[in-house]
Amino acid sequence: MKFILKQAALTLVSFAALYLIILALSFVVLPAPSQDGVLDAQSAGDTLYMTTPKYVFLGRRVLTGPGKKVILVGASNTGNGLRPQIIQPQVSCAKIHNLAVGGANIQEVGQIIDLVHEVQNDADRASNTFVIGVSYGMFVDSDIRYSNADRHVGETDIDIERYRYGFFRRSPGGPVSVIAPRWLDVGVTAIRPILFFEKITRDVRTAIEKLTGHPRDRTEAEREAAVMTEKEKQDALVYWRQQMGNADSISLKQTSELRRIVGDLLNSGEQVVLVDLPIPAWHRDASPYYVGYQDALPLLVHSFEGSPGFRFMSMMELDENLDYSDEVHAKPHMAVMWSARLASTLIPLVCANRTIPQTTSLKSGITARDELSDSNLR
Repeated sequence: MKFILKQAALTLVSFAALYLIILALSFVVLPAPSQDGVLDAQSAGDTLYMTTPKYVFLGRRVLTGPGKKVILVGASNTGNGLRPQIIQPQVSCAKIHNLAVGGANIQEVGQIIDLVHEVQNDADRASNTFVIGVSYGMFVDSDIRYSNADRHVGETDIDIERYRYGFFRRSPGGPVSVIAPRWLDVGVTAIRPILFFEKITRDVRTAIEKLTGHPRDRTEAEREAAVMTEKEKQDALVYWRQQMGNADSISLKQTSELRRIVGDLLNSGEQVVLVDLPIPAWHRDASPYYVGYQDALPLLVHSFEGSPGFRFMSMMELDENLDYSDEVHAKPHMAVMWSARLASTLIPLVCANRTIPQTTSLKSGITARDELSDSNLR
């Protein structure tokens, strides 16, 4: 019996030692990814977290503490088109964070905002300015958008990350926290060896796929040069019909959810910039959903007009087909313009010591400073 107990103890000590070695190695090979207290989920592929939903869920602790914060949320066109590295030098009074997640609908955007609030106190929240990028494809119900066979119907990518490592558990009433938000960093450290092995596995698989000619993500230069063929355009329209569940119009439930999200943020003393993200003219004109989207958005915006912490910004005139690498994503040169336009809206709202006259119309969303920014970019 003593021999068995001794061997069991030695086994446990060996596992603990191996765990600590792998943990230390993970910090050497892949140190903490946040730089200067900034979370940019678009860089997830270069970090231990690999994907944007995982980075947002596990890396959000950086969003605590004093100082003004601008937090970008939305889908992939927000993440691609509104770039912190362009915005930050112009909005130096705040730290710019990008928490956009590809494929997000309005409900998932709300979940991301809730995750931020979970790790913040009241003082932290008062320093938040949320930039919510929206387009018609986000107004689809979760049981349609997230109906893959590998998940429970309606569970978003954020839900998957909640459950993946046991930080939350499922219940009839929804996700229930197992680890208190204040222990998030401790939990992330505890699973670091698992994340490290997952990262190695994915990198090896990616290397093999490259050798076998597997399709890869396009480079910035390739995206800048891209021109969609007529077949690609038709395929894109079919794709978005499928993404919207072949419904006749956008979801009124998601419209109400966006109204709730904005109202709750403003009522809690936070600021909101709602950005109507443009799409190329060919897509706008061919989409059966765009008209309903453009009917619903002004009604929502009107309900918040006059709120001191609310701004609406539209760039719908930026619809030139050749400025987009596909049906929704801005080319790099257009991302510069999007980002500069947003910076000009943020400066008078966020940087109290810099006052710039601003008059924003719902039709164009262009301010006097916008026009100056555009002229400088031409």
